[in-house]
Amino acid sequence: MSPLLSIQDLSIAFGTKPDCITVTDRITFDLEAGEILSLVGESGCGKSVTALSILGLLPRTASVLSGKICFDGQNLLTMSSRDLDRIRGNSISMIFQDIMYSLNPVFTIRNQMCEGMICHLGLSRRDAYSRAADLLRRTGLPDPESVLQKYPHQLSGGQRQRVMIAMALACRPKLLIADEPTTALDVTIQMQIMNLLLDLRRETGMAILLITHDIGLVSEFADRMAVMYAGQCVEIGETSRIIARPAHAYTHALLSAVPDVSGVNRHLVSIPGSVPERYDRLKGCRFASRCPMITSCSFRTIPDFREVEPGHLTRCTAFGKGL
Repeated sequence: MSPLLSIQDLSIAFGTKPDCITVTDRITFDLEAGEILSLVGESGCGKSVTALSILGLLPRTASVLSGKICFDGQNLLTMSSRDLDRIRGNSISMIFQDIMYSLNPVFTIRNQMCEGMICHLGLSRRDAYSRAADLLRRTGLPDPESVLQKYPHQLSGGQRQRVMIAMALACRPKLLIADEPTTALDVTIQMQIMNLLLDLRRETGMAILLITHDIGLVSEFADRMAVMYAGQCVEIGETSRIIARPAHAYTHALLSAVPDVSGVNRHLVSIPGSVPERYDRLKGCRFASRCPMITSCSFRTIPDFREVEPGHLTRCTAFGKGL
């Protein structure tokens, strides 16, 4: 059976030749129906760009250099804008990272939430309103009827975040792309939102592509995780296996910088340096300049994926041999 979402060798660039910058390099992963896959990595590694490319929402300065994005057996990159409009907000929904600018300031929350359900599901305005109020209630917003009458500027950041989540779930999508969905929420509401997503996954078989910096959230909710660094996917596999036995030096460093992932008190280690600029020009391993296990071949050789155990892939050639 084919995966619900399959991204193969996806490379995206910003700018025009000869000065274009390749921001994602041969990204490849699959997502099964009902599965939660998390993309993790530092800011600037290409996680959000990858997510936006699925819905055809890249800026005009961006171009897809190579690859396929297949959803339900259809290549999204070859579809017309009209065909994509039938999928956006319906079969695929997205919770955007920038909540302050993701809602239209001139329309009420009611108008913005109900429009998609009327267009995609054919609901009446009354039924759409009732469903919108129920979804807002399930996200933990008190008095949802009052919220529906307000404009975005009348809501706090956390309230806007929950409105965005409710909007993304309104049409019961097959795939939900959640880009930092719990950033503006306190811990209690975070758990309420994640439990809501799990409930809808059980009810509808919805798959979730979760983009987050919260490793604790990943360890608890994601079935698999893909670690991204400098525009590349450097490790992918079952979440429990990667957290217990990371096979890439960057993944190990990332987990070492997070407190109490395993519940054991330990010394936290920071990762020296930062994600390199113009990493598309680097010839070898892109983590080489920050890696504690650096070897001479790391600067010369572009590492390919190798399987360290069934379903667990890594680009690292040094880690695991000396640690």
